[in-house]
Order: sequence, then structure tokens, then C-alpha cells
Amino acid sequence: MELRHLRYFVVAAEELNISHAAKRLHVSQPPLSRQLRDLETEIGAALFERSRRGLRLTEAGRSFLKEAQAILRHSQRAVELARAADRGEAGHLEIAYVGAVGGVFLPRVMRRFRQRFPLVEFGVRQLDPQQQVAALLDNQIDLGFIGMRFPGFQKELGFECIRQAEIMVALPPDHPLPAGPIRLPALARERFIFLESAISPPFHDWLLDLCRTAGFVPDIAYAVDSAPTLLDFVSAGFGVALVPELFQRYVATEAVFRPLQNCPATLDLFVAWRRANPSPTLLTFLKLLREQNPLAGKAAGKHKP
Repeated sequence: MELRHLRYFVVAAEELNISHAAKRLHVSQPPLSRQLRDLETEIGAALFERSRRGLRLTEAGRSFLKEAQAILRHSQRAVELARAADRGEAGHLEIAYVGAVGGVFLPRVMRRFRQRFPLVEFGVRQLDPQQQVAALLDNQIDLGFIGMRFPGFQKELGFECIRQAEIMVALPPDHPLPAGPIRLPALARERFIFLESAISPPFHDWLLDLCRTAGFVPDIAYAVDSAPTLLDFVSAGFGVALVPELFQRYVATEAVFRPLQNCPATLDLFVAWRRANPSPTLLTFLKLLREQNPLAGKAAGKHKP
């Protein structure tokens, strides 16, 4: 049984007249009549009662009509979904994010994307940057709001800068340093809280280089596994930290954030994807991301890792 047989039957059932049905279908009457009888033979039941006044559906015909109409609707939807997927307007997109970075961009971009392309389904998970690299290479995710770029993987992964974030100093609430901007060399004798280097080696190395340029090697008292934990340690007085301004969105922290003086350090934040990923939906999402973020697709700043 072919879809055209179902179309022939549905039109004939709607018209209940072979001549009218043939005209709608742009076929001649004899082939249409033959196709309908072949369909009845294949089913093993009469679908029409035939008379000089036209056609009339049998009980079997009325039951078959409902299912035939449903099948045709589903087949048309399948065609529309396939075409939309080919245009990048349907399908599935798996996204990962780093808390502070994804929280700034992801809700807004996803909301606008879903408004424009409601047929796209999303899977979203939180992974640290190193985990995102592994998931991208293993084809487990399509796109990562990864933070800093991983230079060693630029052959396999595409990176695009979506924002530049200022680096700030996070201090305990009772820290003796005076209010206002802080010169980085003034922190030379402080104990520092860092994120574990394995989470994002580029970010760890970038902060070390920043301190060395200021004339000191930071005394890393603790290395922790997440941004909220880092700010908890700072709030508890275990040390200070150099963090992107985006960390201020963690409202539960008691840490005090101060800008750096005479040290215009900005951190380039990237999204990443596997270059060999053929998904049209990914390309459509990247296009919208570029529309919403002027930095996307442009060269990163002078402090690029």
C-alpha cells in the first residue's frame, strides 16, 4: 500500500463522486476506479457502496478513512520536519555551559531561538571547561559555553568570542585593604584561592601570567572545584581571588568585588563546537548567537589566551 492509494481513497471519500475526485487528483476516472478497487482487494473489505448516484462509505470505509487521514497528516508533518531540519529550524541541540558564562547568555539566546524555531528541542547540562572539550570531541554535545579557548584543540574545535569580561579582585568582607580599585602588586603577599587547574588549564595559566607580569608569583593556598566554592572560601577569609566580573552574579556570596587599578585585564569568553559537526541546527544557533552578541565572530582582544 502506497501513500498515493491513501490520498486517492481520502479524496474519493470526501467527494463521494468518482468524477469530482478524479478532477481534484488530476487523474482520469478509469485508473482512479481501478486503484480504489485494488485497495479494497488488498484490505480485504469493501470501502464503498457504488450506485448510479455515486459513492457511499461502508462501515469499513468510515473506519479506514479516519486512519488514512491521520497517516497522511503524519506523513506531511514528517516532510515538513525534514525540510525544517535541513534548514536548521528543527531537530535537537545538546548544549553545555560553565555556570557564570552560560548564565549570562544562555537563557536569553535560547528564549529567542525557541520563539523563532519552536520545532528545535534542547538538552542542556552544566560541565566545566575541560569536560566540555571531552564531550565535544566525543560528539556528546553540539555546543559549549566554554569560557576560555583551548589553543591545543583549535584543529578539531571551532571557537568564537562572545564577550570580554573584566578581571576583578574578590576579597573577604572584612579585608583591611582600603575601598576602591586595587593595584595588582598590592596583593603580592596575599594567599590566593584558585580554581583547580584541571578544570580550565588556559584560565589557570592566564591568571598566573597576569600575576607574574605584576611582579609576583601568587601563593595559592587552596584550589577548589567550582566558582561558588571559590567565593565561599573567599567569604570565609581563607584568601583572595582573581575572578571574571561575571562571578558577581553569584548573589549568595559575601565576597567583596573590587576592580583592578592600572591593570586593564580582560578575559575573552568563547563558545566552542566540533568543526566536523554537520548539524544545520547548530549553524542556525550560531547565527542567532552572532546576531545577539556583536563580539561573536570578531577577533578577540589583546589579552587573548
